[in-house]
Amino acid sequence: MDHSLSQSTSLTCPRCGRSFAAEIWLIVDAAARPDLLEKARAGALHDLTCPHCGHQVRVDAPLLVYLTPTPAGGRGEGVRLLFSPAQQTSREQDQGHAAGLLAWL
Repeated sequence: MDHSLSQSTSLTCPRCGRSFAAEIWLIVDAAARPDLLEKARAGALHDLTCPHCGHQVRVDAPLLVYLTPTPAGGRGEGVRLLFSPAQQTSREQDQGHAAGLLAWL
């Protein structure tokens, strides 16, 4: 079961001024979506490209990475989570985002 979560939104390109639909990933299930995990590791998961002019836009959004339990010596290690807050948010907003994403998960 894939626990990944994205949010669809409309963005306006700062270069050409045109709107486009964007998918912003908020939760990445590492086992189900290794492609998204690799983008997150590279720091490019929230980099989106305007389909009209090709300008790259970075979206400021939180991210929760869900690492599923893996067997170790015959027993699971348990679920591991990694939360990366958005950049332009307060501590209270970060806590709210983390709580909301955990509740969804």
